[in-house]
Order: sequence, then structure tokens, then C-alpha cells
Amino acid sequence: MTGSSEDNRLEWLGTVPYAARFGDVYYSVDDPQGEVRHTFLDGTGFTDLCHKDRLCVAETGFGTGLNFLEAWETWSRNAGPDAYMTFLSVEAFPLSRADLRRAHDAFPDHRQRSEELIAAWPGAVPGIHRIRLAQGRIRLILLIGDAAAMLAAMSFQADAWFLDGFAPSRNPDMWRPEVLAQVARNSAPGARLASFTAAGEVRRGLSAQGFVVEKRPGFGRKRDCITAVFTGTPHRNEPGWCQRPNALPRDARIAVIGDGIAGRAMCRALRDAGRSPTQIAGADSRAYAASTLPRALIAPKLIRGDQPFATFWRQAFWDAVRELDNLENGAAWIGPRGLRIAEDGPEGAAKLHRLKEWLAWPEDCLSTVARNDAMPDGLFLPHAGSVDPDTLLSLLGPPADIQADIAALRRDGTTWVLVGNEDRIHFQADAVILACGPGAFPLLPPTPGGFGMRIGSGQCIMMRGLGGPDTAVLENGYVTSADRVGRFTIGATAAPRAKLAPVDIRDDWTADLMDRHRRSLEASKAVVETVWTGLRCDTGDHLPLAGPIQDPVKFGRDFAGLADGKLPNEMPDAGYLPGLYATTALGARGFQAALLLADLVASLVDGDAVPVSDQVLAALAPSRFQLRHIKRGR
Repeated sequence: MTGSSEDNRLEWLGTVPYAARFGDVYYSVDDPQGEVRHTFLDGTGFTDLCHKDRLCVAETGFGTGLNFLEAWETWSRNAGPDAYMTFLSVEAFPLSRADLRRAHDAFPDHRQRSEELIAAWPGAVPGIHRIRLAQGRIRLILLIGDAAAMLAAMSFQADAWFLDGFAPSRNPDMWRPEVLAQVARNSAPGARLASFTAAGEVRRGLSAQGFVVEKRPGFGRKRDCITAVFTGTPHRNEPGWCQRPNALPRDARIAVIGDGIAGRAMCRALRDAGRSPTQIAGADSRAYAASTLPRALIAPKLIRGDQPFATFWRQAFWDAVRELDNLENGAAWIGPRGLRIAEDGPEGAAKLHRLKEWLAWPEDCLSTVARNDAMPDGLFLPHAGSVDPDTLLSLLGPPADIQADIAALRRDGTTWVLVGNEDRIHFQADAVILACGPGAFPLLPPTPGGFGMRIGSGQCIMMRGLGGPDTAVLENGYVTSADRVGRFTIGATAAPRAKLAPVDIRDDWTADLMDRHRRSLEASKAVVETVWTGLRCDTGDHLPLAGPIQDPVKFGRDFAGLADGKLPNEMPDAGYLPGLYATTALGARGFQAALLLADLVASLVDGDAVPVSDQVLAALAPSRFQLRHIKRGR
């Protein structure tokens, strides 16, 4: 966790922030920018690294973000027009937004970059936070938590490392062998490293992990600093069945099937990475697509624990909030912000209290609210809210390039052939990404154990009243906040085992929704404006499918030994169908999962660092259902 507010208190020596916890300043009193350029940028040959098409930089100790701002500025001046940078940084004690702004006031030449960073700053919410910057050309992945634990949870290959925790004598945890082991594990062959400290234990620790370390003159009053090159071999963190696919060539033709939230988000993520996908969507699917909802609720699925299910849905919520806040200044949000989660009787109140205590989110992210005339006690999340799907889709990108219903995928040599009705060929591609919700079901290969997909139908109602709810509410369903003319949505019903076809309106479902939300409707004197029906697709474990699609025959053969207790290290790497990926089965919270999942799949396509932990990546893998089938010996 990130520690108490007392632990994290910040003091100031003039304009320089001082960490009371460590008894040290965050940067040089004399010339902080000069020190960063000398120590970290010159120490890693950063200008030369900026010429790479894909650059991955990692850091221990984000602090005020000055290293990141300097790297951003240097990269912007030297990188090619289609280049892309990922910057991962771990921070156990993040600054508040106000302190970050005050610290950045000393660097007016970074003002525009600083404002963009501060607008997306996650603060003291633990976990992994993906931040899209520079119109998608830079991705900052902040790891809020203990350095060793957070780095151990991830797998990536950094081209450069900035080791910048407070001095080893003041913050020994940042420099312990467990941390340096993770630095080595997540280094690309030949990775370059720099640090302000030349302490003997740090140099010896890095040497033991496969770095060749050299002293160089320090900056200002510092006598020495170090530079290093990684000559060791990175260690794998995941078993063979979770091994990531090879990156696609830069000129690969990529088809994205789907024009809803998953498809639009996927195409934007690929464009951010300098690719030019072709998007394909069928007219028939619009008759039952979830992305045609009148309103979408951005509401977290809050569960205690660090299991992948809970971790993913918490991360997806904050990722969506950050993206929506910064997408055209929040233009997709509609109605007042905020979500009230109502208790469900005395036991429910105690459960919500324990949940709040365990999460330990800042009060401005999650607070307790007392009952009023309309609501019982509960929790309040001011950053949640209601979204207009049409606006969001238009902000993410243009409609599909090709309007066609794809009925089948065929492999022809090294190419995927996209076949429509009456066996008509609509497109040929080197890679295909299924981002079409329930429409992905018939396009996935026949597989023992299947892909866990379940298709259900549901109904919600757009109401119109006098004012309407002033925040969204979760209580026996949901109610979105009202827009300026008093429209809001109530929902939702859910029925299993639906077909790929339009869903009829059911009067009994309408009556059920009206009865469930009677209190909200009476308060606003609302009447029915429209009734929406559609399909929802999820999986048996309520996690999406996101990642490469395995070759079912090879996968079954290579991992058959799991049923007999064969050890994971005796297994080969996973075999995938070349260039076939999915981001589908997003379930009831698709609008807040789609953006993070699109970035994840685009990262796999590019061979870049993914924005989730290894455990979450494995939990989302489409192959997981066949893997379970194998382990059960079926």
C-alpha cells in the first residue's frame, strides 16, 4: 500500500520539495534539470535511444516526475514521426496533485507537458495506472506500490533504466537485492542503466545481476554517479502457455472486426502505435449491439483482495475515468458526476465499510455517505458517472471502413480471408482482431473446452422526468444521473442463452425495472421515453477474452502433460494461430474495460510492455478455458 498521509507529508525548502519520511530532497537544489540530463539522459545515451521505433524506459522512484518530463522533451525532439515510447515507473509514496503542480512550477519550460501529466495523475490509488499522453505517442505506466512487488508482478524489456530512489542510506528498501533482481529480469539485452548513486552496495548488487557498471563524474556537488550495461540473460516470469506472441511486422495489414466500443478503442490504440488498421463492421450486428445503449454507467466492480478478477476490474475503472476525463475535456460524460452504492441491510453496511477500509483509497476517491430521504447509507465515488455512448464512439474514431457482416475466417497461406454471406470475400489481412462482442463466437476456432463465452440479452429504459437523479445509483440495478433535460436510464434485466439476433421488448421486463426503481422514479415524476434491448456477452469467469488465440490442436498436444502433473518448466512456448487476436466478451462493464484491453492487445501486437500484471494477463488469455479443460483431463 502507499502509506499513511503522515508518512507521505511533504515539506518545502524554498521551491524544492523535501520528503520528511526519508529526510531528503526530491531533486538538486542547484540545477535539478541539469542533474537529470547529466545523470540519467547522458548516462544512458538517451538521445541515441530515441531513434528506436519502440522505446521502453523504466524507472525506480517517479517522485516529482522530473526525469519523465525531461525524457519526454528529449524524446519529442529526437524521435521519428511514427515512434512510440513506453515509460514505466514505480512509486510507493505518490505526491498529491497539488504538490506535483507546485514542484513543477520551478520548470516553466515543461508547463504544457506538466499540465497534461497532472490532468491524468492517479494520486495515491494503489495499483497499475496507464496514462496516455502526447496524443497517444507516449504511454506512462505508473506502478503505485512497493518497488520489488510491483516490478515482480510485471514482465517487460526495458531499453533503459533510471534508478532514482532516495539515497541508499535513507531509503534502503529501494536498493535491496530483490529490487535489483527485478530490474535485471525486466531488462532487454544490452539495456543501459544510470543512477545518481555510486554506493558500493549498489554497484556490487548490479554487477551480481549481470550489469557491467562504471563510475562517471557526478553532477554539481556529487563526486560520482554510475552508468551500466546489462550483459545478462532476462528470466521469464510466465509459464509457456502464457508466453507472448512475436510482434507483428510494422507493415502488417490488420483487420479489426467490430464497430462498437471494443472496435473503436482497438483501432485508436493501433493508430497510437503508428499502425493503420482496417475496421470492418456489419449492419446486422447493430440491431443487438451493446454499444447502442442510450447511456453507459462507469461504475467499479469493487471486491476485496488481490486476485486477478478484483485487480483487473479496479484497474479498468480508473483507466476509463482517466481516459474519459481527458478525451476532449470530458465531452463523453453526461449529467452530474458521482455514483452512490447503496447498502443492502445491516450486513451490507458492514460489508461496504470493510471494503472501504481494505481499499484505502483517498477520501476524494471513495467516501461514506449517510442516508437521506431517497437513499440508505452507502459509499460515494465522485469520479464515477454516466457516459453518452454515441459521443464516446465518435471521439474515439471514425466509423468502420467496410460495412459487412463477416461470417467466417479462412486461412490462405499466410493470409486471413474474411468471408461474408454467400461466401463473398470482403478483405484479406495478415492479422485479425475480433472486437465484435457476441459476433466473435462463430469466428473463433472449434476448441476443446471452448472459450467460455456466454451470450445473454437484456433491457433498460430511458426515462424523462422533472430533474431526475443528481448522481448515478447502484441499488437493485442501476440508475444513471439525469442530463440537462431530465433524461436518465434505469436498468437492467439479464437473461441467459440468447441468439445472435435482435431482442424483442418484453413488457414483464419493463414492469420489473419500473418496480425496482420506483423510489427514484417517483422522486423525479419520470415517464418512459424509450426502451432499449440488446445482447451482452461475457464468459463463465466474468473476465473478458483479451489476447492471442491459441492453435487448439498444438496447444492441446503441447500441454497435455499438465493433466499428469508435468512441471510448467518442462513445457514449450504456446503455439498461436498466426495474427489472430480477440478483445471480446467484455460483459456488463464493457465501456470501462474496452480502453484498457485495447491498449493491452495493441501492446501484444507490437511486442511492447503490457499495462497489466502477469497474473491479470494470464487471467484474460483466451486460451485459459482450453488450459482448464486439459488440466481436468477431459
